[in-house]
Amino acid sequence: MNRSDLPVATKVLRVLRWLVPLAIIVGALVFRSMANRPAPPAPDAPPIPVRVTRPVYGDLVRTLGINGHVESDTMVTILPLVSGVLQELSADIGQEVRKDQVIARLDAQRYELQLKQAEAAYLSSKSSFERLEQLYKANATSQQNYEQARTQYEAYSSQYELARIQLGYAGVKSPMDGVILIKHLSVGSIASPERPIVTIGTLDDLVVRAQIPEKHYETFLANRQTMKITVRRSGGVELQGTVRSISPFVAAGTKNFETVIAINDKAGTLRPGMFVSLDFELDRWEGVISLPFQALSGGNLIWWVQDGKATNAGFVPAASSGTAFAVPDEWAERDVIVEGHFFARDGSPVVIVGEGQ
Repeated sequence: MNRSDLPVATKVLRVLRWLVPLAIIVGALVFRSMANRPAPPAPDAPPIPVRVTRPVYGDLVRTLGINGHVESDTMVTILPLVSGVLQELSADIGQEVRKDQVIARLDAQRYELQLKQAEAAYLSSKSSFERLEQLYKANATSQQNYEQARTQYEAYSSQYELARIQLGYAGVKSPMDGVILIKHLSVGSIASPERPIVTIGTLDDLVVRAQIPEKHYETFLANRQTMKITVRRSGGVELQGTVRSISPFVAAGTKNFETVIAINDKAGTLRPGMFVSLDFELDRWEGVISLPFQALSGGNLIWWVQDGKATNAGFVPAASSGTAFAVPDEWAERDVIVEGHFFARDGSPVVIVGEGQ
């Protein structure tokens, strides 16, 4: 650097010493002025679209829906009392039978021969006993011979009676009036006391068996005489039923107990083995106003529209069905939000776009 340039550099440095602080001061004043300036008003939030509903008046009913199967209350599985080839089965499925009607016959040849043998032995022992009885009364034989002949006669008499009964068992009879529900064997099969032939039941006294969760046990016991029960079959068939019995046993594996429901109306097309749905009326609140459960937000808040704004209140349902819950009477005229309340804030503007279902 030349000596002639020094005065100029010195002057520049002096100017900078004044300009830098001055710039800092001016910047601070400008920042302070901008910070103290009032913020512009925020734009109004658009109203939240909501759907509303009003409480409805009527009875509120809590029901329990369960599936069950139809049975004949009087249903008997018939087993033969003797073994043999099934030679005849005169009753078919759906056919009505009467008590003591022979519905099946087993091959009886063996039992006929046994009866003949037993009859011959019986007649021979009877003749010997009668002869010795006369001799004993005339003191012509010993008491020992008399007792031996009597014992032998009684034994053969029992064998004869047993053979006669077994032959009678070859014809299988119905123990009751009813309808053939199931055929377990066909002609030519081997029948035995372990193998059923048919199942007979009545169609004028049908019941429904249902498995009920354990938590409803006390309710069923308390209301078994008055509980309203609707039995539904596909196709729109509805029948009324009553509790016939409640099992005192709760299954450990399923935590269910069995209830037998008697069908009060004529069964019509219902048949044993069909599945039906049951509606048990557990509670009923008459003449209340109620809201659908869609009106509950977060489990315990209800929102409604007041002067175009959303407002809320905490609420815990006490009386409720599966779809609705009762609310106080003073809520009857409120437009309760059922859609859109998850986006609402207390006091936020809303616009009603329709009625909720």
